[in-house]
Amino acid sequence: MAENNPQASFHKKSILQWLHEALDALRVALITLELPYYMIPERNLMATSGLDEEQQRTWISTITDMLHEGPRVILRLPKIRQCIVAHPEPFRWYSGRRIELEMLTLMLMNRVVICMDENGEVDDTDAILQAFKRRLNEVITDVFVRMIMEGSRVINANDIFKRILM
Repeated sequence: MAENNPQASFHKKSILQWLHEALDALRVALITLELPYYMIPERNLMATSGLDEEQQRTWISTITDMLHEGPRVILRLPKIRQCIVAHPEPFRWYSGRRIELEMLTLMLMNRVVICMDENGEVDDTDAILQAFKRRLNEVITDVFVRMIMEGSRVINANDIFKRILM
């Protein structure tokens, strides 16, 4: 896949997309029993694989399940699972902040609609609206500070907000 696609297509944010593409290509190869050898595309690696029908069905089913899992498929990797199990506190802490930011964002959006007049102007003096904004900024600041303490070079709180809610 890396040889057949532009290098610029591969970056941190696309790793799960490429994993999905690769799994789908492998599933198609198993279904069609055709997998061209990279160096000699005319050579079919599946022709001499010795794959029996039961193995073929099992693998196709497993890969199909993995594709349906979506991004959670990454949790099948033992080292990722071990990291989460061995060090759950940071994961739990960031997950809690993400959930709080999602909730605050939704409540803020609802409050903006309530505080909007017929001309579309928002009353920024509304105490509840101000409280939502203040807490939202506090949570982002907490994440920002923790990221810096853990060695991140992130310098923009708005980027943190966007990435957390991705």
